[in-house]
Amino acid sequence: MSILAGAAAVVEKAPAAVLRGWALWIAIGLAILVVAKAIRDYRWGRSLTQARYDAVKELQNRLGPALDLMTELAVIDPSENAARIANLRVIAQQCCSALVAMTPGVPNVRAVVFALMSGPDRLEAIGRFGRNDVPRIFHLSTPVGTEIMAYLEANPPIGAELYPDVSKEAPEGYEGRRNKYGTFIRVPIWSNGVVFGMLVVDAEKPNSLVDGDKQLAELVASLLATAFATVAP
Repeated sequence: MSILAGAAAVVEKAPAAVLRGWALWIAIGLAILVVAKAIRDYRWGRSLTQARYDAVKELQNRLGPALDLMTELAVIDPSENAARIANLRVIAQQCCSALVAMTPGVPNVRAVVFALMSGPDRLEAIGRFGRNDVPRIFHLSTPVGTEIMAYLEANPPIGAELYPDVSKEAPEGYEGRRNKYGTFIRVPIWSNGVVFGMLVVDAEKPNSLVDGDKQLAELVASLLATAFATVAP
């Protein structure tokens, strides 16, 4: 059974075409990440030149393993579904690790990649890193699951959302554990109109996640979407 529901025929490209697309998105994505990270570090007192240099090095170190695995994913035989899904899970884990590493100074932060699954329909974590709280499973038949799917499937897409302090503002029907985290970001993982899942970054301290973190999460979600679409049957 595929972990991706309703994603048939999303990607019908040869590996070479997929890799060309990745090269473009990765180049654009890394440029955006460098700028966002450099500005954040500059505000913390580093020179802008040094901040840019440090950001490039950190991005290479943190996202490099995930990007290498994405390249490998494109050439795995489509018939080897178990291997492709295993590869996707490692990519999700690497992306979560990179996000946590790129939010220094945020206490007890956590990143989680949720994938849409069937039997029963649900959003379940396939990768996580950071604070050692086990992510919940969101069953789509519940009110909170319905709200999440309405957000993920919104047309036009809503994009990334940042909730700085969940005690003051949260999604409708929010059932988060306020004693575990006080702020969070959520981002749809989708490609060509097909939703694959959701990326979430949360932290214990309210207002510790900022717009720059939201932009980083949104870009990582777009990279994850390419990997999900490649695994789709």
